[in-house]
This record gives sequence, structure tokens and C-alpha cells, in this order.
Amino acid sequence: MLDTFQNYVFDLDGTIINSSHEVLLCFKKAFEKSNYIIPQDRFNSNVIGPPLRQILALIAPELKDENIISDIIKNFRQIYDYDENDVSVLYEGMLEILQLLKSKSKRLFIATFKPEIPTQRIIKQFKLNMFEDIYTIDKSGKSYTKDEMILDIIKKHNLKKKETVMIGDAPSDIIAGKKAGVYTAGVLWGYGSDKKELIKNADIVLEYVKDFKWKKLNLQII
Repeated sequence: MLDTFQNYVFDLDGTIINSSHEVLLCFKKAFEKSNYIIPQDRFNSNVIGPPLRQILALIAPELKDENIISDIIKNFRQIYDYDENDVSVLYEGMLEILQLLKSKSKRLFIATFKPEIPTQRIIKQFKLNMFEDIYTIDKSGKSYTKDEMILDIIKKHNLKKKETVMIGDAPSDIIAGKKAGVYTAGVLWGYGSDKKELIKNADIVLEYVKDFKWKKLNLQII
């Protein structure tokens, strides 16, 4: 059971927050600013989750011009990183879960493909100050894979792998957790409609946020 763990490494997008609407709005603006017009139905939540360049490739797979790609990415970052009207939302019940875990002296961490600037903006926006450390794809100027983030967290904070769980909504989160040698929990409330790989590979699957019901934690989410 998940309550036996001491250390919890959370993915951010699709696990703690739903930022899909915000990200897609900013991508639309970035494409428009770069004068690259594509069908609007390509901007859907199924593309959210991977690193920025991979999202762009999913939205516009035919786009190969590196100058245009770089321009769209630059525009997206300018729009998204400092958006004061971010329409992202916390998944219902998630804040209570994080607060409860912290109150039970559990150690909480984030490993996300989101860059540091928007990640810190979101942490401040939603008052998510319960995390001991936050690893972004560009933390300290280094480009991290998610399994590298997990392993760095374990090493830096002297954690035991057998006491650590990776929680995320994407197959890549589960694969990263497996590579890092920790327990994995897949959540079904995040991005993407096809969860077969997530269900197949995760050690445990949570369908709803309220499924974080652990007897030892006395958690009650209705």
C-alpha cells in the first residue's frame, strides 16, 4: 500500500495540476505570433505532457523548419512563463492530500518536464510550499530526463529506494520510476485518453484523486 512509503515524487502537469487549457492557449498564441497557421483541432489535451519540443512535434508533425520551430518555442516561453492570468487548476482534492502527507512527516518532491520559471510561478500561484525539492527539466542549467531527476533526488536527499514512490499520469513517469528502481503509481485523471501502457506498467493504478485513501493516514476525501 502507498501509505507504507516515506518519500513521494510527484509529476506536476496532469497529476497535481491541470494546465492543459493554459498550455494550449499559449501554444495557439505562439503559433499565431509566428504566423504559422494549423487546424485548431490539433490543439487538444492529448499532446500535453512531454517536453516542449515533443509537444510541438505532436501539434505540427509536418513542421521541419528549425527557424520556425525555434521562433514558436521562443514565443511560447515568452507568453507562458510569465502569464499572470494562468487558467491552470489544481485537481480537486489534491491540495488536501499533499497537506495531509506533509502533516504526517512524509517527504514530498516534484519531478517535472516543465521548465523552472513557469514551475516556480505555479508553485507560488497555488501555494504549494510543501515540497522539499523541485526538479525541472532545466534545473541548474542541466537538461534532465525524469529518471535522472528521481535518481538525483534520491542521492541528494539520502533517500532509500524501497521507501520511495513515483506518482504520475504518463507512461514516461512510470518508465522513469522503474529505471530509477522505485515503486510506481499511475494516475488516470491526467492527460491522454489511452492509458493502456500506464495501467500495464505501473505497480499500482489510482483512478480518482479520492483513491488516495490510506488507513494509516486517516484520509477522507469524498
